[in-house]
Amino acid sequence: GSLLHWTRTMIEIRQRHPVFGVGTYNELSASNPSVLAFTREIDGGDSNQWGGADTVLCVNNLSRFPQPVELDLRRFRNSTPIECMGGVQFPAIGELPYLLTLPGHGFYWFVLPPPPGDADGPEFPYSPNGKAV
Repeated sequence: GSLLHWTRTMIEIRQRHPVFGVGTYNELSASNPSVLAFTREIDGGDSNQWGGADTVLCVNNLSRFPQPVELDLRRFRNSTPIECMGGVQFPAIGELPYLLTLPGHGFYWFVLPPPPGDADGPEFPYSPNGKAV
């Protein structure tokens, strides 16, 4: 629960996902002006467990108050967002806007793996330490 532990965790996540430093930045339209949402995407190489393709969704609440937001994530339809810090699976993305609620100054970093059945999909579930579960 210490700041040191949190910082180490964030550094480990960044090291597992080179996309944070070299991926393409794509800002997403958010229903709430207090929320900044974007993806970082990279294709190819062997940078992670999915053979190099990596997409991370970052959603940031810039307000000190809790904020709801709806995101248009249809291009990632059928993907199941996996929260990077704890490896928690969120509901699959569908046709409707994706609804999230963030605490004041809160954020989410999600891995967006290819949908199940996709030839580029993962062979095993994601875990926060980057190992098969």
